Amino acid sequence: MLLTTLNIALGAAAAISVIISLTIGASAIALFFCRVPFVPTPRKRVAEILDLLALKQNDVFYDLGCGEGRFLIAAAKRGAKATGFEITPWAYLRGKLNLWLTKSPAEILYQNFYQADLSKADSVYCFLIDSVMPKVEEKLKKELKPGAKIVCYGFKLPTWPPIKIISTNPKNKKASKIYLYQKEA
Repeated sequence: MLLTTLNIALGAAAAISVIISLTIGASAIALFFCRVPFVPTPRKRVAEILDLLALKQNDVFYDLGCGEGRFLIAAAKRGAKATGFEITPWAYLRGKLNLWLTKSPAEILYQNFYQADLSKADSVYCFLIDSVMPKVEEKLKKELKPGAKIVCYGFKLPTWPPIKIISTNPKNKKASKIYLYQKEA
């Protein structure tokens, strides 16, 4: 009995080690090929960010680099037509699985969002890195319709003034910030 319990514990530890190794490896591959590491937005920020976007029934919501799809699932629960773009194979497959497990009507496309048409978006979310934000800003300014809202987590658009900035920890000046933008008419 003790030996069986020990074998189960060792097997579980080995499985956890493999999962951690795959996660670290997939993140390293994503960083190398995509220039953006897979780092999910903290779960406690999802509702806060979607509240900022003030999603309405049938709003078109895009998540640029959607990872495992947590924003898509939450946005779809609010009635939005949620679509995510992901080019990291591991994150894409995990996102597809999460959508299937939750029976979410949201959609994840294995596509680089730079090649996507974002003109139908009512709201856009991104948690990327500083070095890609100038190109993201250029695309959003060019393609978004007037009135469309954008939330960027952690990194701001370089020349577009935000209409609101929220610190995730006001006591810490280095804490991540949430930036809300809106395309003018």
